[in-house]
Amino acid sequence: MWKKMAGRLFELQSRNGILEEKDRRLYEYAYGVLLGRVVIYLIIVILGIITGNWMEMIVFLLPFTVLRQYAGGIHLEKAGGCMAVSGILVLLCSLYLASAPAVIWQMRIIWFVAVGVIFIMAPVDASSKKLDAKEKKVYGMRARVILVIECAIAGVFSVTGYSLVVNGIMVAHIVLASGLILGWIKNFFDKELELTNLG
Repeated sequence: MWKKMAGRLFELQSRNGILEEKDRRLYEYAYGVLLGRVVIYLIIVILGIITGNWMEMIVFLLPFTVLRQYAGGIHLEKAGGCMAVSGILVLLCSLYLASAPAVIWQMRIIWFVAVGVIFIMAPVDASSKKLDAKEKKVYGMRARVILVIECAIAGVFSVTGYSLVVNGIMVAHIVLASGLILGWIKNFFDKELELTNLG
């Protein structure tokens, strides 16, 4: 479905003389990514309207999306599965944040472990986008800088008593660390399967 829509967008711009055929693959990929993000954000808006948890969604999504773009993690192969999992994940996190009155010490322990996992593992590449050594170094450095900034923000909000923001950052880091672990496991088994098929 996404490929067809991306193809139609390219065809429309190609017919109008805006794009050339040699750029088809690049623009179809970019349009696919753009359409996927638009649909995911529409799902989030709809969930926000249904649940009334706007602020909870924002305090989870902001630190999550900023850090995820450099840290990586698991990527689902099918766009529909990715959207469904993303929607469910955002919904569950926002419902948790809406019901969590304060920052509890058990959550802080899990968060400290998650921060360590992110710091050590980031970035975890996807089978669809392998990172070379230079990209891994750059993405890893950016992920660590963003992680430190987000932890500092959580610290400031913890002192000032804004527990929703602190919980949002902690949940975002815990979910991201879980995604990094799952992505690493998926990459490991994909590589093993590839080696088995070659041998």
